[in-house]
Amino acid sequence: MHSEIRITEQKTSEMLDGIALASHCQAGATVAVSAALAASLGQATANGSLDEGVTGAPADAARALQAQLTPIRARLQQLADSDAVAIGEFARLRTEGHALAAYAVLCDGPQEMAELAAQAAEYLQAYRPFVSERTHDDLEFSIWLSAAAARGGVQLLDSNMRIWPFPELHAKYNGAIDALLARIDALTPVKRIRD
Repeated sequence: MHSEIRITEQKTSEMLDGIALASHCQAGATVAVSAALAASLGQATANGSLDEGVTGAPADAARALQAQLTPIRARLQQLADSDAVAIGEFARLRTEGHALAAYAVLCDGPQEMAELAAQAAEYLQAYRPFVSERTHDDLEFSIWLSAAAARGGVQLLDSNMRIWPFPELHAKYNGAIDALLARIDALTPVKRIRD
């Protein structure tokens, strides 16, 4: 059992200090928390629309967005917490002679983070026709942040492929990297809010 407080249970200032002052980089946790924050902001845009008393299709769309993003946000929080102990699991598996499984521990997380962030961005984009004017810009911020987090997850996975150039890993993850990059490139965050 890991004795430290989970990253998502820390105060924001403690979490930021913990990442900044650590002797190792917590890229996975940073990506997951960033994606969870983007999803949270997206959910707030739905709250804003509902708060204005929308009915019919806009209200249904706001509730649907809430239902779609809630499990994504929760899973991203779990991934942020599990990233902190992933290196220990990696070392244990490698010591026990399960090298490929050990490397997968540090690759599956970033892949899932990227997939979840991309999914969140797609849900947010689908909500565009229904968002209230008051929270319209915040929706666009959330789409940008989700897309950036998705790209961060892919880059982390790709970095792992560079560090560990094993054919078995490349066979397992290269196709996923290509598919995720295409999915992210298909996102349409606005270039400027005022356009």
